[in-house]
Amino acid sequence: MRSVVRRTWRKVGEGDYEAAVAMAAPDVRFRFVGDTALGADVRGRAAFRAWFVRFTERLPGVRLELVDVVAGGWPWNTRVAVCLRVVGTLRDGTPYRNVAMQWVTLRWGRMVDDVVVEDTLTLDAALRRLPA
Repeated sequence: MRSVVRRTWRKVGEGDYEAAVAMAAPDVRFRFVGDTALGADVRGRAAFRAWFVRFTERLPGVRLELVDVVAGGWPWNTRVAVCLRVVGTLRDGTPYRNVAMQWVTLRWGRMVDDVVVEDTLTLDAALRRLPA
């Protein structure tokens, strides 16, 4: 399962967020923890896709880079922990560097639950510098 997650994150890192959406179950629950403009607790592929659209609109040019993946469990209940680097240049020209952790539950290779925790202090400071 680690290889599937790595392959998906390679695509996501290149800006192909549809790779993550394609891995999601129709009723996926996605949470991006924190009280920021990107904070979310949504259900379903359409809402998951909409979050990625919002992410790319607010932070164009910022990419998610896979650092490490740990996976375990049975095919019907696989737990995956992912460490990510968040890097890029903001619209105002300043560099953006952050770290995020992801906790995913997969059932038969489909993402049913996805929780992402990014350093919200760094994220919020960057989002406040940029126009909405």
